[in-house]
Amino acid sequence: MFDKKLAYRIKNLLSHNNNYPLQIKDIAKSLKTRKHKHTDLLDTLFALTKENQILLKNKKYSIPSAPQKLVEGIFDARSLAKNKSFAFVICDDFDVYVSAEDTLTAFHNDKVQISVKYVKRNKKYGIVQKVIERHQKIIVGTTNEYHGNYFLVPDNARIHSNFNIITSAPLKSGKKAVLEVADWGNREMQKLPSGKITEILGNAGNPEVEILSVIKQYNLPLTFPENVLNDLDYIPTEIFETEINRRKDFRDLLTFTIDPASAKDFDDAISLEKNKNGSRLYVHIADVAQYVKVNSPLFAEAVNRGNSYYFPKKVIPMLPEKISNKICSLRPFEEKLTLSVVTDFDNNLNIVSQNVYESIICSNARFNYEEIDDLFDDQTKNIDKQIAETLTEMRQLSSHLSQKRRQNGYLHFDLPETNFIFDDEGHIINLKRSKETESHTLIENFMLIANEFVAKKLSSQNTIFRVHEKPDRADFMKIGEVMKTYELSFEMLDNLNKSYQKLLNSLPNTNFHRVFDKMVLRSLKKAKYEIKNLGHFGLATKNYTHFTSPIRRLSDLIIHHQLKNILQKKQTLFSKIELYDLAKIASEKEIIADNAERDVDFKNKMNFMRKKLGEEYEGVITFIKSSFFVVEIDAYPVTGTVRLDSIRDDKFTFYEKQARLIGRKNGRVIKLTDKVKVQVVKVTDDVIFKLVE
Repeated sequence: MFDKKLAYRIKNLLSHNNNYPLQIKDIAKSLKTRKHKHTDLLDTLFALTKENQILLKNKKYSIPSAPQKLVEGIFDARSLAKNKSFAFVICDDFDVYVSAEDTLTAFHNDKVQISVKYVKRNKKYGIVQKVIERHQKIIVGTTNEYHGNYFLVPDNARIHSNFNIITSAPLKSGKKAVLEVADWGNREMQKLPSGKITEILGNAGNPEVEILSVIKQYNLPLTFPENVLNDLDYIPTEIFETEINRRKDFRDLLTFTIDPASAKDFDDAISLEKNKNGSRLYVHIADVAQYVKVNSPLFAEAVNRGNSYYFPKKVIPMLPEKISNKICSLRPFEEKLTLSVVTDFDNNLNIVSQNVYESIICSNARFNYEEIDDLFDDQTKNIDKQIAETLTEMRQLSSHLSQKRRQNGYLHFDLPETNFIFDDEGHIINLKRSKETESHTLIENFMLIANEFVAKKLSSQNTIFRVHEKPDRADFMKIGEVMKTYELSFEMLDNLNKSYQKLLNSLPNTNFHRVFDKMVLRSLKKAKYEIKNLGHFGLATKNYTHFTSPIRRLSDLIIHHQLKNILQKKQTLFSKIELYDLAKIASEKEIIADNAERDVDFKNKMNFMRKKLGEEYEGVITFIKSSFFVVEIDAYPVTGTVRLDSIRDDKFTFYEKQARLIGRKNGRVIKLTDKVKVQVVKVTDDVIFKLVE
């Protein structure tokens, strides 16, 4: 235990020997500590170190030198997760390199204080002095037993340590569990962090358990609070005549929805009318703001969640089902309140005028994307003749809009998502790449029309924009160096959008798209929500916001409230500061959703590939580093790693700017887009391939 008198003697000793740091045995000898007091000595040294009263480095103790200026930042453990011996602290104006032994007890995304020790070649080196705030105190992982001791192996590789499980009862290995951290350990003294198991989720590897583990790891809400559910009781399920009379009545308009086959909430519907002057497009969006009032518990919960979270076979909705799947869902043959953006086109399909109305509709039909694609391919005759004719006209309009967007510099990436195929018992039996078809493009084009118009309409006041900033020149040049190596045209034109568009259009085949579409996208900045209109580079538009998904996105719900206030000539609902905070929340929650959904996809892929050990596949090299390269196989949308030390007959030199490896013995070249054959040899936190010669 901590000994106050011993602490005084230790600090006094180290002060007189400050030029000569001492090991534990030296301190014990100098203080003449008896054997029965050795544990007290260790505990006291640990406490003094934790409080920064003394320093521990290379197993030697000393008194801290004169106080240094400390800066705050976020601890980034991504390199530690890759078994590197260093990490970074991300500060406001710079990043600081930290050796693994100088990280104290910091874990990924913890808020820390750091002292910068020196600068070398414009690179700052420092030491973590204090953990100010823990990013998470709950760790999800798999239980493991070793010689009677129990450990939790975290699911998140960035949590770069196993945790001792504090328990008096035996545990089974291979269980997915939730651990509450009680002690963050001490890396200098090789003491693991520890905690108690608060919940056993089930067997590791079970698809439902794996999804639940991610939900727990990201602390996503599984249920709605009682006050939110009580708030639903005050929402009318019928539409009153007074409400209908003040709205545009589009109930007699031929209207339908097009969504994924698995969709349960339908928040957008479309209509099209032809006339002698051209055509009129209607984009109807569910009027969620009519029911989810600002300052209500429902709105507060929408802010808390930020968006809906979509996992295979499971959705965590932003709003309760009574709102998302019933009252506001634009289900066929049900009258629904909407906000409708109406766009008039002339006979040359140029926009003549646009407006937005509070409206009421009654959808005539619900379609999924596959049904519409079958119609476009003349493979179905089951669609009503009038609807089929309208869809044919919509197809023509969509084709024109696509052409116009390409002319403006719209960037199209070929990045298919993964479709998971399940059997009747919920186990994954196949993985397929999604395809972007004409029906998807049609809906996207029509939603873009509505979103751009709404952004313009609200641009005269404070609002939330969906922005995508232009890439930095340095990022452009870096990508350009790689492209030249692969004989791809990438030059800086007056219109930067055209530079990227020309590159993407010049890619000769699917294998090149599989490599370079991802590389280009990674080089671009991430889209986000801002109250300052910075334009949208990827869409090549100056004004853009999110309006078309108020059931599942906070940003759209806010935009709806602002629009309704304008239409009803009421005062602004949100101050500039409130909008700034809401935009920040929407961006942060979107990142959480992306990460959580990516984690679930990754877990499912790993479980699927564990059944493929020993099998051989053809694939394409998509990424190269100095010690490994990544292969995406053709059979499934799965990537894996080939370590260079597994190639026995040669040693390779890595040329980063050219993104290629060259054998020092036989001159063999390994480069991006190469077709290779690999064998699955191991599946842990990654798929490990062996190159099949």
